[in-house]
Amino acid sequence: MGLELEVDQVSLTGARQRMQDPVDLFGRHTDALMKAVTGGARSPWGIGVIGMAMDQINETLSEACGHLHANLGETGACIQEMADRGHATELANTAAIQAVGHGLDPSTQQRSV
Repeated sequence: MGLELEVDQVSLTGARQRMQDPVDLFGRHTDALMKAVTGGARSPWGIGVIGMAMDQINETLSEACGHLHANLGETGACIQEMADRGHATELANTAAIQAVGHGLDPSTQQRSV
């Protein structure tokens, strides 16, 4: 029993770690892209209708990338939480099995009568 859960916990922790680098890279690339297409106080697209439309597209793109970055980060955090909960469950199960094996009540860890 323990080996299967341990492997799953290691796999989930590894998945979390492998996911973090692309999430960080996505964030850096998004920031660089937005700096390149945003002109600050003055739009790089001009002041006409096209400029207004492009500014709106930039804003929408920025929001979408921000949401995606946050969601990817949260997904990684949830994967790690699954690994942690799996490990905690494994420890609790092992303790309960050992308690029963020693004639203890698993809920109180005292010898049952």
